[in-house]
Amino acid sequence: MRCRISFFLLILCLAGWPPGLAGQEPDSGSLRAPGSLSLPEAIRLALEYHPAVGERKAQEAMAAGVLNQAKAAWLPSVHSDASIIRHQEPMLVAPLHGFDPLMAPEFDRGLVRGNLTVGFSLFEGGARQARIEKAKAGGSSAALGRQATQMDLAVQVSAAYLGVLTSTELLEAAETQRDALEAEERRVQQFLAVGKAARVDLLRVQTSLSQAEAVEVSLRSQLGVARARLGRLTGIRPEEIRTRDLAGVALNRGPEPDVSQALLRAREASPDLAQARQNLAGAKAGVKEANASWLPTIKVAGAYSDFGALAGDHTQEWQGALQLSYPLFTGGARDGERQKAVAEERMAAENLRRVELSVDQEIEETRASVVEIRARREALERAVEQAAEVARIESLALEVGAGVQTEFLRAQADLFQSRAALAEARHGETMAGVRLARVMGELTLAWIEDNMEVVR
Repeated sequence: MRCRISFFLLILCLAGWPPGLAGQEPDSGSLRAPGSLSLPEAIRLALEYHPAVGERKAQEAMAAGVLNQAKAAWLPSVHSDASIIRHQEPMLVAPLHGFDPLMAPEFDRGLVRGNLTVGFSLFEGGARQARIEKAKAGGSSAALGRQATQMDLAVQVSAAYLGVLTSTELLEAAETQRDALEAEERRVQQFLAVGKAARVDLLRVQTSLSQAEAVEVSLRSQLGVARARLGRLTGIRPEEIRTRDLAGVALNRGPEPDVSQALLRAREASPDLAQARQNLAGAKAGVKEANASWLPTIKVAGAYSDFGALAGDHTQEWQGALQLSYPLFTGGARDGERQKAVAEERMAAENLRRVELSVDQEIEETRASVVEIRARREALERAVEQAAEVARIESLALEVGAGVQTEFLRAQADLFQSRAALAEARHGETMAGVRLARVMGELTLAWIEDNMEVVR
């Protein structure tokens, strides 16, 4: 009896009943689609995935290594070496510091030598400090470059994200228009069947329907391209993006700052300007380093040496030195190095001026774009309401037999165009705000989270 019960329980476990007694493969209906994707989440994924950020981080690490290398010049150098040499003829085992006729120096073919050397530069004409200043400027420039790259990537992700939202809304508007035209086509076919409509009425609505279907196909293609672009930036597969609901976003900021305030904030926070300033500081340090080559260098050094033969006693001694070095003739190399450093400083100064002019122009253009698109969006919101009301009235007029089909088709086309323009303006306004924040140097993940609100 126990064997039968055990066998029956075994069959139930293998069959997976009751639920939870045995593991089972989930069917397709039990697989949950990923949740919605927000703009901050997309930017966060891009900052972790995109190689541009990884490249900038590597440049930062390299700049840190250059700085550590430059700082090491303030510490003494300690060097050791050893050698075993086999000569064809016997050689002196140890240096000969004097001559005693009664004591012949020791010779051997196999010599062993070891040295421990300590050295330190007392004076390099300021070249050492200049190299440190140049390395510090390079490190700051690398950090600012990473910050600028992160902002640029946030702009690209925002553009791709809003591109998906825009294409989705346009596609929804096109589908709504197609549904209305299909309903009109069915109405005309019914009237045509009983002789209450002309053939041209059917052809007219079918022409509009074909045009709407062509627009819908184009919009689906655009949506696929936008999803692929967002996937390349964030590392999300396009097929996964299709299954995720992208949350609509809009700016919740008040009036934008005037041009003078925006320019002032950009001068203080723009990573591009700050990076150009650091590049200029590094170039000035390079001029100091080049000028230092016209001054002598003073070094102190000490060594402890061991001499001996392979099969003999060993002798130890120490040495100390104060070295002064000055190149009398370099064939113009020093002057050429200085000319190069001065030219690099001038180039960095001109680059700073160019970046300042570029930031000023971008501030003016982007702020004007924000104001223009905001006014356009407000006007288009009213236009959509009006176009929707006209389309509703024309549809009702057709139903009661008092309308004109051409007016209905025109109203549907106007409604679609207004909805499409509104979607582009609404997301264009958000994108313009993002670009303005980028130019002012304020675009961070925290800024996106603070200044964006989810809309449905």
